[in-house]
Amino acid sequence: KDREVINFKELDDNRLFVISGKTGAGKTTIFDGICFALYGSASGEDRENFKMLRSDFADDEVHTSVELVFELNGKTYRVLRQLGHVKKGNKTATGEKYEFYQITNQGETPCVDRQMKSEIDQKVEEIVGLTKDQFSQIVMLPQGEFRKLLTSKTENKEEILRRIFQTYP
Repeated sequence: KDREVINFKELDDNRLFVISGKTGAGKTTIFDGICFALYGSASGEDRENFKMLRSDFADDEVHTSVELVFELNGKTYRVLRQLGHVKKGNKTATGEKYEFYQITNQGETPCVDRQMKSEIDQKVEEIVGLTKDQFSQIVMLPQGEFRKLLTSKTENKEEILRRIFQTYP
């Protein structure tokens, strides 16, 4: 219900790491946050309704949002997705907000013409080079879903690996 900040830079050069903890400790919430920031939806099929990302205990004045700063191919990006929510006494949701910028020494440059969900979705997929499903299978490997990569069809594995390593015939 409160704000949490996770600084992965504290991992230094450790490119492979494990997020572990007891059931209910928030491991999947970390995956959900990263996936929601990049792709606008949670990390697993059982959490497809993104409205479930808002805590039932959050105050009306607190917006449900994720801001992710990430580096890829020598460039730094910042993406923000904020869900709208209906405050007590209101009939419609307020507070919905989307932003996607490249961070440079000169400041921030918009990555899209209009800061709207559909344009950000398309641009993130283009920059990352993976669809949400591929990202979940290869990069995130959420709890219980590692099996999907192992059991996916050979053609799908080949396509995913070709996109990752840009080795098209």
